[in-house]
Order: sequence, then structure tokens, then C-alpha cells
Amino acid sequence: MINQEDAARAANQLAAEGWNFLQTGNAHEAEQRFRQSLARDPQSAHALHGLAIIGHQTGNYQPALVLFDKALAVDPTNAAIHANRGNSLAAMQRTAEAISAFARALELSPGLASASVNLATALHSIGRLDEAVATMERVCLSQPTADALNNLGNLYKDQGRLDESLDCYERALHLNPMLQQAFSNKLAAYKVDTRLTPLQNLAKHREWSCWFEAVSTHAPLLRNSPDPQRRIRIGYVSPDCHTALPAFLDHVIAAHDRTLFDVYCYFNNPQSPQKLQALGVTDRHRIMRGASDQTIADKVVADGIDILVDIAGHTGNNRLGVFARRVAPVQITWLDYLGTTGLDAMDYRITDAIADPPGSEEFHSEQLLRLPDTQWCWQPDATSPPVAALPALQNGFITFGSFNHAQKLTQVTLVLWAKLLARLPTARLCVAGIAEGFARQRIAHAFGENAARVTFLPRTSVTEYRRAFENIDIALDPMPFSGATTTLDALWQGVPVLTLPGGASCSRSSASLLTAVNLKDWIARDADDFVARAERFSGDVDALKALRLSLRQRVQESSMTNTQSFVRNLENALRDVWRKSCADRRAANGQPERFAGTDQALMNAVALSNSQRYGDALTILQPLLQTRPQWDLAKREMARAALHWADQHPEILPAWQQPFVRVSKSVRVSAIVCSIRPEYFARIKQQLETQFARHAFELIGIHNAKSLCEAYNRGAARAKGEVLIFCHDDIDLVHADFGERLLMHLQTHDVIGVAGATKLVNAEWGTAGAPFVHGQIIHKPSGQQDYLYFGIGLHRQIAEDICAMDGVFIAMQRHVWEAIRFDAETFDGFHVYDIDFTYRAHLAGYKLAVPLDLLLMHFSTGGYNLAWQTFNERFLKKFPEISGVPAMGRFSNLHVRLQTLDQIARLHVGLFAHNFGGRQRIDQTT
Repeated sequence: MINQEDAARAANQLAAEGWNFLQTGNAHEAEQRFRQSLARDPQSAHALHGLAIIGHQTGNYQPALVLFDKALAVDPTNAAIHANRGNSLAAMQRTAEAISAFARALELSPGLASASVNLATALHSIGRLDEAVATMERVCLSQPTADALNNLGNLYKDQGRLDESLDCYERALHLNPMLQQAFSNKLAAYKVDTRLTPLQNLAKHREWSCWFEAVSTHAPLLRNSPDPQRRIRIGYVSPDCHTALPAFLDHVIAAHDRTLFDVYCYFNNPQSPQKLQALGVTDRHRIMRGASDQTIADKVVADGIDILVDIAGHTGNNRLGVFARRVAPVQITWLDYLGTTGLDAMDYRITDAIADPPGSEEFHSEQLLRLPDTQWCWQPDATSPPVAALPALQNGFITFGSFNHAQKLTQVTLVLWAKLLARLPTARLCVAGIAEGFARQRIAHAFGENAARVTFLPRTSVTEYRRAFENIDIALDPMPFSGATTTLDALWQGVPVLTLPGGASCSRSSASLLTAVNLKDWIARDADDFVARAERFSGDVDALKALRLSLRQRVQESSMTNTQSFVRNLENALRDVWRKSCADRRAANGQPERFAGTDQALMNAVALSNSQRYGDALTILQPLLQTRPQWDLAKREMARAALHWADQHPEILPAWQQPFVRVSKSVRVSAIVCSIRPEYFARIKQQLETQFARHAFELIGIHNAKSLCEAYNRGAARAKGEVLIFCHDDIDLVHADFGERLLMHLQTHDVIGVAGATKLVNAEWGTAGAPFVHGQIIHKPSGQQDYLYFGIGLHRQIAEDICAMDGVFIAMQRHVWEAIRFDAETFDGFHVYDIDFTYRAHLAGYKLAVPLDLLLMHFSTGGYNLAWQTFNERFLKKFPEISGVPAMGRFSNLHVRLQTLDQIARLHVGLFAHNFGGRQRIDQTT
């Protein structure tokens, strides 16, 4: 029999395995281990906690709460369990209990950042914004992670502190340049930045594409039938991304003609069976919560979606990463963001001629798809209260109102409204939904001596929010981010809205809505006209009374509440863009000079390769990769065609097999290698001694490095060589004359490496992409039989004007190190030492180069963890002039798995002959 101690030991082991699976995203295996653990020990807090987390992640909050409580009964002082229990309580909207749970977690573990972050979120949700900000500021002071700074930026934005908000997002992106949500949050914040022109705003959004679209390389090959007449499959992504969206979207989805369109919905969160049935997507919906962009992309492709519609734009929890992968032949953005996404892969943006008048095209990366009447289709809430009497009749003065977010109440807006109140000494202003504390004080301060005429209403329920319009005579629209839901709610409750549209799409939403209900008189031309119209409308109470009584009927009779008409217009527009897509794709079939249908072009290239017409395939693939330079499938097909093309030309040798002139004299060479692994050190020692057998060679091993900079400086100070080599210990020098070729290159150059860039964007040298990145390395991770060949910039025998190099292998003339030295004070760890040193050498005028005849094998692939992010931030602070963005439409690197070194040699020949990673459509001076 198994005794109790053995059972507990087995239970603990199973629970530990479950946590390992949970942390790697395998919830199914994790759940099995946790249940097996509990079968042996029902009191295993570790297993109960893990099962509770799985329940929370799948939306089963009440069962999860029961499990959390059972775990706490066993282990009541476990801070993590209290914190995770608080997450479930918060999801169930039991906010006060959630706050208590987070507070208890912090009592037990004051440094538990996750509990502080979630506490701030809970405080924010009940209007205690200043407390939430203070909580997050403490987190960012002690543990300034990218995620924490991103959250603090969101809180600052809700206080109306735009500059502090933008600063937080920038700091977050310095720590983690690939934090996609922080970048999107920054773009959303720019909507209220009156300092940006529409063209500048577009440039900011195009930066998102530069960073994130270029790394979304795993785009599928789309095989949707290009039949313009067949039934079209439409997918709506994130139709639940905002609480106001159902009033704009649910009836549209339900009204689609199912004989012409199959409709799919990709929701963030689970939906009720009743709603799914009403929408007509019971069997055609997917839940995205907890799934990666790649997982969602795979689902979209499996569903065969023809037209994918983004609803969220750069709002929170968006799925633009799915669209960046080009998962449908036609991709469209609409509704919640009111502006360009900046994505190359987003084909269209649905709008109308008022929100985006002629000339707005230059502010968008997408084509504008203007619907004939309006871009809005809105259904009012059936429980809305009746229209109340005009309050001015009883009050004897006009009450202006604002129900918009605090972030929309910009300084420009408040100055204009203050001018209005000064012009109308008896008028009042009622501002609703602004959190107490800093946010209200900022607004009140803008009105100076008239602040006493400004009243604030707290955040309330939806019902009370609509009733609050009973107190308002005229609603004022903010600038430059206009209202939409708030404008429609006001009109439905009989309150006209005065707006001043600008040049950006987001500033013209109210103008579009007012045009739809024939209230063009309420659209001002400029700031003076805004005040003049407000004064004129306020002086005619009888006209306001009549308008108030007619507004609901105006909305009911307008085009934006005519669902059937709107959906027919929308479906006609969708059919038109589908026809165009089909025509473009058919045109690409058999005509390689046409690449509007890139999927068809790739299929053509594959067919040619399959027929062993590799040269013809490459004539398609080269311009195709100009159109979609980051497309992994096209790059891999080019690699396949190039490899076979090289097999057809055996007379062409790879760079490292071509003749060269050796250095005649003996050279003193010193290699400095940091290593804590004796077997690795012995291997690289033998390699280097063999390579430099003809020369005076010494190897200096550093086995107690405080940092790479400190160790390299210490080793170089001891070295006697006129040539210094700094390299990793886990490498092989592939060809026998690597050392001789290296010394040859050092006769004409000061620093030689195997990979580097002619332009820097940050401390990751490969981010700039082609044509700025050069080099090749073979990766062979431990335990793997195949070779992973990395290559880009394979179009010059030797890439000169290099400004930064990878530290896996760097060789230099001794005088370079003596002049530059490694910066051990700033880079007191094991990251970014290489970029800093070589960049400073470049700035000092030394000649850095990456030759293609030096092939090296590296037994690891590296990584960019939190430590790297910290040193990246230091590097960018040291060199602020390079805090830029990658080139638009750049190549991403080629990684291809091969079985032999001979295959790598042949692939190199084919790629070099066909200019892989060379100058394409990108000008090298950009």
C-alpha cells in the first residue's frame, strides 16, 4: 500500500507538472495533472489553485471561486491564491470583494506586482481613479516593467493627462519594443493630441506597421475560389470589443442575406446562446479569449473567410495582429476606431462622405469605402426613458452638457467652452462621468472664475445615464475627438449636439450623424462660429423646445436607423470589393508581371518549381517579395527554387569556397572567450588553434565574468595580439580557412563580423530589415539534427558601412579596442555590449564590414528577455538619435531548416545569384 507521505509526494509532483504545462499554455494537460494530483491528495492547495486558474481562464468564474476558496482553506497565507481569487471576483463584477482580495494579497506579499496592477484596475472600474493611479505609480517606481507602464499610461489618459500618458507608452516601448498593445494605446491617445496634423497621425500609424506587420511573417496561402458570384463568407472580428457596439452591429449581422452571405463572428468573450441565435451565428462563432493571434489566424483560414472585417482598430484587446498576417483575400476596418489602422494588409475602411470627405484618402493607408448614406446603423435601447421637457423652460437659463470621456475633454475643448460660458453669463455646464479628484479639478481649473457654473455628475448606471439628459438643453461635442454613441444618445433623448469638425476622421463623427438627421446648422465652421451658434441657439428657447420634441422622430426616420436599407448598401459594397479582388487574382494567373493577386502568383511560382522551371519561378518570386517582403511562405518558396537552381549550376561556388589571397606574414592573434562550461571552452580552443595554426595565437579564457564588457576589457588588456577576437564559446567555424579569410579582410577593414546592419533602429541590429541587414549564421540548437540557416542581405560579397554587429563573433585591429573599449559601466550585464561597442566604433570612423565568405555555426538562437529590454532602454538613452522606426515594407529574415552543410552551400549560391535581401522597393537612404 502507498502510505500518506508517498501519496503527498506523488501529488506534489503531479501538481508541479501541471503548473509547467499551464505556464506553457497547455491547459488540457495541466488540468489532467491537477486532477490526478487531487485524486492522490484532495487537500493539495497547489493543484486546487491550478484548477481554479484554468476555470477562470475559461470563463467559469463561480466554479473557479469555489476552488480558490478550497485552496485558501488549506493554505490561507498564499498571496498568489488571494490575488487570483480577486481576478475571478472582479470578472464577476463583485468589485468590492475583489479589492479586499487584492489588498489581502498585498498584505501577505507587498511586492506582488500583479496584485497591485489588478487592484488598480478594480479601483478604476468603480471610479476611484486617483487611488488607481497612485497604486500603479508605486508599482512603476519599484518594478517599472513595460506592462506596468502601459497600464499607468491608460490611467493617466483617463485623467486627461495626455503628455504623461504618451510618456508612459514610450517608456513601455523602450523596455519592450514589441509590446503591441502599448503601441496601439499610444496611437489611440494621439486622437486627442491637437498638435498632430492628419498626415502626421497617418505616419504614426504607419510606424505600427513597420514594427508589427513586418514580423507577422506566418501569412497563409489563400485558396479562396475567385468566383465573383458565389456566396461570400464574412467574418466580423471583435464585435464585442466595446459595450456600445451591439447597438451599431448586432442588427446588421442578423439582417445579412444568408442566401448571399455566410456570416462568422470572432468574439473576445463568450456570448449567450440567445444572442448567438438572434445573430444567426450559433454554429459560426469563435471565442478568442486566451488565444494567440496565430491561433485565431488559423481559425479564420480554416473557416475560409473571404472578407474579414475588423471592428476594433487600435482600441483595447484588438486583433490587428491577425489582419497583419493577411488571412483573408479582402480585409476591412470599420466602426469603433474612426481612423486609419496604418496596416498594409488592411484593404479598405468603411466610412461616409461627411466623416471622410473627398481628399481624406491621403490620410489613410486603406482605400476608403464610402457608403451612400451613412456609415452608421444604430438601434436605440428599447428601455430608453421618454423625452423630458426642455429644462430651460423651468430653470430660466441654458444648461450645456458633456457626456464624453475625460480624455476627450482636451485643453482646446475646455478653452472654447470656457469662452462660451464667459459669453453667456447665466448659462451652466454639466459634465457627466468624470472621476472625482484630479480629472475634475483639471476641468474646473480651465473655467477660472466661471468654475462655479460647472457641475459634475458621477458615473452611473446606463439607465441613470440616459435620464441625466433630462437636465441638458444643448450638448457640446469635444475636439478633436468627436462623439458617436454619446451624440446619438443625446439626440434620442431630444438634446441637440453642437460640433466643430476638424480634418481627422475621428473629429467628424458627430458631423456625420447630424447630417443624417438633417441638423447641418449644428455643425460649426470654426471656433468663433461655434460660440456664435451656441449663443444664437440658446437665445431661442421656443425653437429649442420644438426641436427637442422632434428629434427622436428625426432619428427614427433617418437612414441610420433603417437597418434593411443600410445592410443592402453594405452588402452591395462588399460584393463590389469582392468582385475586384476576384478580378485581380484571376489576372495574376499566368501573368507573373501582375501581383495584385499575390496568392495566385505564389501558386504559379510553386507550379513552375514543381515543373523544375526554377529560373521562371524565381522571376515571379523576386517581384512578389517586393509586394509582400515579409511573407514567409514566399521566402521559403524562393529558398526552395534557389536551392534547386543552384543544383542546376554546379559550376558556381559558394563564397567560402572561392579563391582568395592569403596574408603572407604571420599575425599575432588573441581570442578572448567568456565561458563557464569546460567542454565548450575546450572545443572552441581547438577550433581557434586549428584556424590560426600558421600564426602566433593565444586564447584568453574568462571564467568569472561580472559582465561581458568587464570580461572582454580584462581579457583584451592581457592580450598581446595585434588582432583581437571576441566570440561566444558555443560556436563552430564551418570551413577550414575561416581564420585566413578573416585576416585577409582585416587588412582592409578595422572590424569584421558575421552579421550586422548598416542602420540601427534599436539595440536589436536585425530590426531595420533589408536592405540594411547583412550576414548569415547557421543555428544548430542542442539536440537537433537539422541546421537552421539564417540569411539576409545576400547580394554583396562584402557588406561595408556596417554600423553595428552581432556579438557572436567580432574580430578587430587592436587599436580599435584601445580607442573604444567596452562600456562596462552602462552595460553591466550580458546584453547589448556588442551593439554599443560596434556602433561607437562606427561613429568614430572605423571601417566595419560583414563578408559573405565567413560561415559560422551557433549552437543557440539567443533571446530578447526582460534583461535585454532593460539594456535596450539604456542604449536608446545613450544614443537618442537612433530611436527611430524600421523601414516600411522591409524584408524580415530568412530562417530555413536544412539537413546538410552542402545544402546550405547550394542555397547560398542560389540566393546570392538572385539578390536575396537586396535593394528592392526601399531606398537605402530612408
